[in-house]
Amino acid sequence: MPRSDHASSTGSGNDSSVIRLLLLGDSAVGKSSLLLRFCEGRFENNFVITIGVDFKTKTMNVDGKSHRVQVWDTAGQERFRTITPAYYRNAMGVLILFDVTNKKSFDSMFPIHILFHRILRR
Repeated sequence: MPRSDHASSTGSGNDSSVIRLLLLGDSAVGKSSLLLRFCEGRFENNFVITIGVDFKTKTMNVDGKSHRVQVWDTAGQERFRTITPAYYRNAMGVLILFDVTNKKSFDSMFPIHILFHRILRR
């Protein structure tokens, strides 16, 4: 079972492997909340809009090996969508998030998925 040993906003500089995960989805679906909860184990009630891209790093031990997990939080607003494709190529995993109380956020997952695949084919 994986366990967390360390969480930070910057890397620790050790020689562990780095796993890059990307959070995608509309604005206000909980990407920043998921990032904060996973990396720091806390939740903020205040809603803060991500401008561009933010990330946090969490070091985890799995089967005795250290792995740094970088989780990248992308801005969900349409005006920032041109920024995020530059981060797609370095991602090793992607979570496309939506708000279960907002059908529009669910419907917008398909265009994000298509855009992601187009960029990866280049």
